[in-house]
Amino acid sequence: MDGGPASAGHGFTDGCYLQNDAYNGAATLVSFHLLRYALFTIMLIVVGPFVFRVVAAFFDLERDFKSIVDHFDDVTGGLMYTYILFTLGNYAHTFGWVTAVFYFVGLLVYTALTWLPFMGVDIPGWRSWSKEAWLVNSAGLTLVLVGAGFHIRWASQTGILQWYLPLFVLATASVWSPVFVKWLQHYCIDNCPDGLGIERRTRWAALAIIIPRSGAIRRKYQAEEETQLAVLRERAEQYAATRATSATQQSRDSDNEGDNADYRPLSMAIGAGPVTVQRSSNVGTDILNTDNSHSTSRLNMPNEPAAQPRAITLTHSQKQEMIERKLRNRHYVNAKAGGPLPLYKYQLHLHHWQIFYILAFFTRFDQFASRACAGLVLGIFTHGHAAFGLDPLMERKHEPL
Repeated sequence: MDGGPASAGHGFTDGCYLQNDAYNGAATLVSFHLLRYALFTIMLIVVGPFVFRVVAAFFDLERDFKSIVDHFDDVTGGLMYTYILFTLGNYAHTFGWVTAVFYFVGLLVYTALTWLPFMGVDIPGWRSWSKEAWLVNSAGLTLVLVGAGFHIRWASQTGILQWYLPLFVLATASVWSPVFVKWLQHYCIDNCPDGLGIERRTRWAALAIIIPRSGAIRRKYQAEEETQLAVLRERAEQYAATRATSATQQSRDSDNEGDNADYRPLSMAIGAGPVTVQRSSNVGTDILNTDNSHSTSRLNMPNEPAAQPRAITLTHSQKQEMIERKLRNRHYVNAKAGGPLPLYKYQLHLHHWQIFYILAFFTRFDQFASRACAGLVLGIFTHGHAAFGLDPLMERKHEPL
């Protein structure tokens, strides 16, 4: 078949790299270039974080201590984030020296701003910001809004505005949708101690199907036990008869009166009281006991199989009780059997790395200003994950309720 990727001049690593895009990839949702992706990733998860940690150590700036494992987690998490950003943010076309230069400008300038005493604040604590902090953050917000206006204009000129704005709303859903998720979580804690109940209902349906089979299995095991009891009874009768005959013969042949006084033949025991063959905890073990409180000479054997209570189909209430008992012991690794589920209450903590990571998807145009903005937002994103890690948006308040 003609017209394949090879005949079109595209290789395996650049099949989505559209060089004939009139807007240099801005109108293409997905693009990739292997060499640029490698440089982009090295800058964001190796060089940039290393530069920040060196500068922060030199000036003793605010940051989290990170072990080797923490740095490794940052790298593995960064690989995922950078790949998504590179392929959807058009960096296959726009990443170059302009973005790289402004990347380090954004990283170092933001680092310098956090060094200011009044800038040691976080977004959730905006009510307690000082006037200076409000001034700096308001100026930063103004620059972001001005840059957004230019990018909306370029999206309109490119002919992708009908996609640009809805995708921006979709991307920011990771910021505003946790408000609903938090409310739902707290509602479940107060009203649904077993969670939303989807897994519970699924397990209940499985038990409703399986438990009747369990009754059939119990009847099968009881039939096997009745057969073992019948065999045991026959063996016990033979054993008792043999012991009685042997004991009587020994008493006749013995001339030692002391031994005869100490030895009590089984035949005498039978005459004095019943010999009971009891069943021990293991089927098949025979135990002979004598009981002098009865005058009968009947040999007591295990109960007849017909006298054993037979397993029947569970009643509705018995079945429901068994299902509820099993539901209380679901196999959750992070919860004790029969104990409460590890449900936490959360608080929202929006981090600057999340804000500027989202913005980095929309600086996708070939204009110099757009490439510079891309470098600035990527630098601030790097400061966030290099200093504190890729912290989640929702943080636990305390131990499970």
